[in-house]
Amino acid sequence: MTTGEFKTLTVEGTYLDDYRSAIRSKAIPWEGFARSELLTHQEAKYLTELEGETVTKRIEKVTSDEHIDAYTQTIISLLDKDLPPERSDIKKYLLVLVSDLLASEKFLSKLSSLERAQPNSTFSPFFKHIDSTDEIVKLLAIHDLTYLLIQPYADADESIVAELISTLSALTESTSFNLKYLALELITEILSVKKYRAIYWKSHNKYFPILLQNLNSHISHNSTESIQFQYKILLSIWLLSFNTDVLKDLSKYYLSDLLVFLKLVKISIKEKIIRLAISILLNVTSIPAHENLSTENIKFFILTGDILPTLTNLKERKWSDEELVEDLDALFANVQEVYSKLTSFDEYTQELAAKNFKNSPVHTSDEFFLDNLRHFQDNNYKVFKALISLLDENMEPKSYVYVLSDISKILKLDSKAIEVLTKENKKTKIMELLNHKNSEVRYEALKATQFIVSQTFK
Repeated sequence: MTTGEFKTLTVEGTYLDDYRSAIRSKAIPWEGFARSELLTHQEAKYLTELEGETVTKRIEKVTSDEHIDAYTQTIISLLDKDLPPERSDIKKYLLVLVSDLLASEKFLSKLSSLERAQPNSTFSPFFKHIDSTDEIVKLLAIHDLTYLLIQPYADADESIVAELISTLSALTESTSFNLKYLALELITEILSVKKYRAIYWKSHNKYFPILLQNLNSHISHNSTESIQFQYKILLSIWLLSFNTDVLKDLSKYYLSDLLVFLKLVKISIKEKIIRLAISILLNVTSIPAHENLSTENIKFFILTGDILPTLTNLKERKWSDEELVEDLDALFANVQEVYSKLTSFDEYTQELAAKNFKNSPVHTSDEFFLDNLRHFQDNNYKVFKALISLLDENMEPKSYVYVLSDISKILKLDSKAIEVLTKENKKTKIMELLNHKNSEVRYEALKATQFIVSQTFK
């Protein structure tokens, strides 16, 4: 949420609240630390004056015109200082003090001025603690750094943002639900800043599967906590889905994973969950300046995800969210248009891409292969090569049966396909399958071998 020229970060989870309360109430011997030369006597004096005060009074004192410069300098200087590990209480106190002060626009304005004068000077003191071995120091620093980085004035080095994202992503693999939820909340805040989305996506192969794994682990849970957990994950993906490069990569690497959204909209009891899932699907199927890719994605969701009846059922329900209704209408219209032009060969290529074969005419009908032979031959036998490449996959016996049967039907119609088999070194693979433990696979391998022999000596 933005108030004035600054953004407010409100964390719903209460994971840090008890720690903050305990840290605020703990008395710290500042003068003793000054005598040990851990800080100056003047710094000790400033911090001692805050002892025993309420949060409100502390904020008022620190941000007063008389004291704000001195206190801000003291806080930044001490956080940036290399203190002994056993003095983590100083770091914790300062990090909690900062988290309280971040509610003050005067404090944020002061940090903004310092940052403009010396880039990264207000980020680095927090950044250095996000890999602390003390978990509380680490989490408090992560929270405060996230709060600072989402401010409109923030222009931190990319390395700072990237390392923070990496640290947060690692926390989403925690066994603690509350810690995972805190990390997800902060990831969502980071992704709310447009320029950070590309930084996140540079390492999508590390981060995105973790998001999907977390979503799948809670997809069937309808507790309030699980619904909020789902919502934060979907919100993160939704924010990413407004980047064209992200949408292209989702299409290339994660399309099968996105089928989870179709499952989610069928079982979710919350409109806000359905709204985000539908909006993401709409973005993936209407990629700006990539009409062909969008169409291929729709074909995939039609043939593999059975999206049309799912959308039909959703459209029959009453919704209070107007944006959901609009997105549903737009997605339904796009899907219907593609569905009306869908061919049996589209169905075949989708099965091929998904490596998921069904007992249908595209495999059993000789007429299908006769009508579509040219499609298997197009682009230097591109589809046929994709088919025979599956011989090297570790598949279920039934899949081998479909692949070998389809190869036989093509060899029967096109003797030149033998040359492709030879160049791609797949004739030997077919012969190896003559020894497969499954009798159906052996039978289809024998049929294919017979066609190879008969066509070779024609």
